[in-house]
Order: sequence, then structure tokens, then C-alpha cells
Amino acid sequence: MTAATLRRLFATLEREGRKRLGAFEGRVAVRRALDMRYGEQIFEITVPLEGVNVEALDLLEQAAARFHRRHEELYAYSVPGQEVVIVNARVAVVGELPVLPAERAAAVAGTATPGRRRVWLGEWLEVPVWKMDALPPSLEVKGPAIFESATTTVLARAGERVVVTPHGWLDIRLA
Repeated sequence: MTAATLRRLFATLEREGRKRLGAFEGRVAVRRALDMRYGEQIFEITVPLEGVNVEALDLLEQAAARFHRRHEELYAYSVPGQEVVIVNARVAVVGELPVLPAERAAAVAGTATPGRRRVWLGEWLEVPVWKMDALPPSLEVKGPAIFESATTTVLARAGERVVVTPHGWLDIRLA
């Protein structure tokens, strides 16, 4: 493969990625990588090309040097004089969303009261079951306990401690 062929391939993949983003108006990051191997090998490794100028005259040499370094990192050896084969070109075109500020949990009026459920934790136990959307900040619960929401269930085992953060998240201290 020539450097010009690789540049055209990267450009085609980038255009396709940008097309899939549609009318996205935020910052777009383009990440390129190559799947490469030594000529006699039957497996490839992915070699990120972050920081490599794809327009550079020595593009293939830079890619090969990165491959040798990556191979050394993964397998404790490299063979710089040996043929390097490019198997796949990869391009990720990523629309980066702004970081949203975390909202504080809404203050819950009154005291959260758990239900109860019998569960198997090496033996049958009756444990409290808390509704996560009704937990006031700073509530502390010692396990065993169950926390439920519409999208997840969290089990705190015996000896673990759960504290509800000001954002409504569960901070679990393991035993």
C-alpha cells in the first residue's frame, strides 16, 4: 500500500463518518488507526495514529515505527527490519457533546421508608428495598439492602455502607 492510497482511504472513511453525523454542530474529533502485523503473522494489532500527520511524506514509516513500538509494548519484542503489513484502516469520527453539569438531587419531602423483601444471600434474609428516586441526600444505609429504580437494581451486601450523594448517586463503601 502506498501513502497516497492510505490517505485516500482515510479521507473516504472520514467523509462517510462525517456524513453519518449529519447536521451535528459540536466539536468533531477524528481518530485514525491501522490494524497491522508482521508479514508472517496471522493476527493483527490495532495501532492508533494519534498525532501523526496523514499528509506527512513519511506517513508509512511513522505508522511502521508506531507498530514496532506497540508490538514491543504488547509482546516484549519487535523486529524493526521485518516487513509490516497493513490489514485494515480505521477511522472514528466522533461528535463530542458538551459536558453537562450534574444536577443536585431534588429534595425529598419527608423520610424515605423502605419496603422489605425476602432474598437469597447464602441464606434467606428479609432485607430493606429502597426506591432510588425517593432517597434524600446524605441518607446512610448499611447492607444488606436493595436499591431499585426503573433502570437498575443495586445490592449492598452485609458489611457494606451506602451513602446517597447530593446528586442522588449511591456511594458504596465495600466491606
